[in-house]
Amino acid sequence: MDWKKVLFNQFHDTAAGSGIGRIYKDAQQDYDVVRLSTNAITQSSLEKVVEGIDTQGEGTPVVIFNPLGWTRSGKVRIKAQVPYKEGYHFRIVPPRSTKQISYPSRVSWDKQTGVAEMDVDVEAQALGYAVYHLVLEADNTGRRGESVAQIPQSFESDSMIRIRNSELQLTVDKTTGCITSLQMHWSQPQDKRWATVEEGLPPARPSEVVVETVAPGGCANELQTFKDTPKDYDAWNIDPGTLDQPVPLVRADRVELVGGDTRSPGVRVTRTWQRSRFVQTISLRTGADQVDVDNEIDWHETHVLLKAAFPLAVSNDHATYEIPYGTIDRPTTRNNSWEKAQFEVPAMRWADLSGAGVGGRVHGLSVINESKYGYDAADNVLRLTLLRSPVWPDPEADRGHHHFRYALYPHQGTWKEALSVRHGWEFNYPLTAVTTIAHPGLLPAVYSFASVAPENLVLTAMKKAEDANALILRAYEWAGKDTIAKFHIPPGAVSATVTNLMESTETPEASLLDVTGDQVKVPIKPYEILTIRVDYPNGGVNR
Repeated sequence: MDWKKVLFNQFHDTAAGSGIGRIYKDAQQDYDVVRLSTNAITQSSLEKVVEGIDTQGEGTPVVIFNPLGWTRSGKVRIKAQVPYKEGYHFRIVPPRSTKQISYPSRVSWDKQTGVAEMDVDVEAQALGYAVYHLVLEADNTGRRGESVAQIPQSFESDSMIRIRNSELQLTVDKTTGCITSLQMHWSQPQDKRWATVEEGLPPARPSEVVVETVAPGGCANELQTFKDTPKDYDAWNIDPGTLDQPVPLVRADRVELVGGDTRSPGVRVTRTWQRSRFVQTISLRTGADQVDVDNEIDWHETHVLLKAAFPLAVSNDHATYEIPYGTIDRPTTRNNSWEKAQFEVPAMRWADLSGAGVGGRVHGLSVINESKYGYDAADNVLRLTLLRSPVWPDPEADRGHHHFRYALYPHQGTWKEALSVRHGWEFNYPLTAVTTIAHPGLLPAVYSFASVAPENLVLTAMKKAEDANALILRAYEWAGKDTIAKFHIPPGAVSATVTNLMESTETPEASLLDVTGDQVKVPIKPYEILTIRVDYPNGGVNR
């Protein structure tokens, strides 16, 4: 079974990268089988849901699925087969006519096969979907449905490349490849404007103040290398003092603007160092409040540790790191032996450093990742560990090609107010698109199967109960507040019960909950993991 293969390969040496080379070849074979199997199950399940949706309308229907428990917007890659027409392009029609028609970016359309691939900005309901339509129109329509202001603006000089959207402005130095500025646009009730008009770009909107994330003179997203020679256990340990003397990659081979006329422009930075090559694409799409960093690295070093560093315009005596079902704070100071021992911190989807900046405004940066789980923070610098290169027990460990992403989320207020938790989940659980044909159905064009509110809760699972004809929903509270959890559930439930993690309870009478329509309310304590069982007549769920 797939879950057995996954658990078997999470043995601690295998998961930590501290095993011999052979076990990773075996693990890769197991994960390939799991990936093929689960992808097929997911695709089949989504297509089954699509069969019941009313997808009628002009053009090719595409159903956008959201696996998370809150309504969200974002970018999704759509693939559709549409007969090629010279002089035509696609427009995107949302399910509600009140929402503005938009246009895709990065479109490739094969003239022979008619297969079109494109990136589209969409919105989908909590643990649900929304039906969009791809419609062909002649190029001479002039794209009247889309404002030019929606497309990020870019400017390039001899020394830098700058990209701005409605939320952020990104500046990259063309010599070093560093992010020298990452500014947020804050709407204000007063009429405030930028102090100066930036070269090559229009002034900011009225009632807006601009806040800088990067420290003055700082080099953010700087790649730093460290001599990594643990006294014992080469692949296990990072010794104290290892991170004290960084050797930065101070020059880029090439820095270029890519996709400058699209809805997702970026800056591609290419570097070589010793025997390794680094290609980073730093992009800022339409309406995004975060910067995405795509990494292609050909790594051939020995006893070298690689980090990405972010010197910030704020500082704090602690940084915050996500751990399973919660967060933990670690000091950014090194005042005693306890603090000095906490130099590298394991974390899950994100780490954050926030504090009071100019004018006392609290802001910060969350570094969000999908596959890198080591961080450190000292003073005002937050760093993410990218690669290592031990020689024992595997002399070729980590050498070769690597492709991974992380994101930079500058924000107002603390990580709690900025909902960094949600950003981390969204980065790791993308929206999914299923192309179909127009057909009638009982399900509407926009629908949510389940959700949980308020926003300090995360719905982590909805599944069939193991020993009952019921659904299991699990959520946790991450902000440290007593809360009334409001579960939106599929219609037709007759009862609901609080259970433990094993889906059982010793006192069912004390755990029964009221079901009002399609909603169940239940108190949840700070940082609590809460599981409820929702029962349906004869085990059936309407729709």
